[in-house]
Amino acid sequence: MCVNLRNRLTGVVLGLMMWIGSGLVQAAEVVILMHGHVSGEDAWRRSGVTGELVAAGWEAGGRVVVTAPGQVEFRGKRPRGQRIYFLADLPSEAPVLVQAKALQEVILAIRKRRDVEPTTLVGHSAGGVVARTAMVQARDLAIDTLITIAAPHLGTDKAEVAGLVASTPLAMMAPMMGLDTLNRSKSLYDDLVHERPGSFLYGLNRQPHPKARYISVVRRDGFAWVGDQTVPSWSQDMSRVEALRELASPAVEIGSDHALTQQDGQELVRLLAKES
Repeated sequence: MCVNLRNRLTGVVLGLMMWIGSGLVQAAEVVILMHGHVSGEDAWRRSGVTGELVAAGWEAGGRVVVTAPGQVEFRGKRPRGQRIYFLADLPSEAPVLVQAKALQEVILAIRKRRDVEPTTLVGHSAGGVVARTAMVQARDLAIDTLITIAAPHLGTDKAEVAGLVASTPLAMMAPMMGLDTLNRSKSLYDDLVHERPGSFLYGLNRQPHPKARYISVVRRDGFAWVGDQTVPSWSQDMSRVEALRELASPAVEIGSDHALTQQDGQELVRLLAKES
């Protein structure tokens, strides 16, 4: 009788400890930031975006770099908090599919490091298309939210022109003018031309997308030199993407040029707070 009672009490105590422990060990909320073409992870810092995140209580997780296929390196101190942002350092001149594969490896590496839920991807410019491609290509990534900033979801004239120049003899002169990226980025430009039958974006925009929150931060239309001269505002809106007409949230407008700004950080903090 005493033995049975002791066993029951032991079971109750162990169960209580496990219940208390489960409340203390919480999954981290993670944001992964992707930079755009001919850019790097430092663009998020220089613009003031990460400063806004830190001021709102987010902890820096450092850079995450794919050094070789299947090899991911974390650079920076290991975060201990429950709201963490990471800077994905991607090969920004590579084709979209190559960058998307690298991003998938970054996401999986972060999840192996610690329990993570939910995960938000934030992509600036071409990084927004890369993030969306990664979600479509690997639907089991279970991304909770995608936020894109000034991303060319429907293509851009700049890619059309750059791709055309890269296909002419003028491309041979690019290195002499310090424009080596023109040749290295030829395949990426081809990926980002305006969507039309046979183009990369035409195919991507008609593939089934995983269920998630899709939020576009777009540059408000300006005139002449005012506003985004790299990607037209209508191309930045995911609600215009064929496969996302029913999933995408109304676009958020910001008056700015194409580059990241501190206002993007403020808007990102607001959007993340609404998710919680």
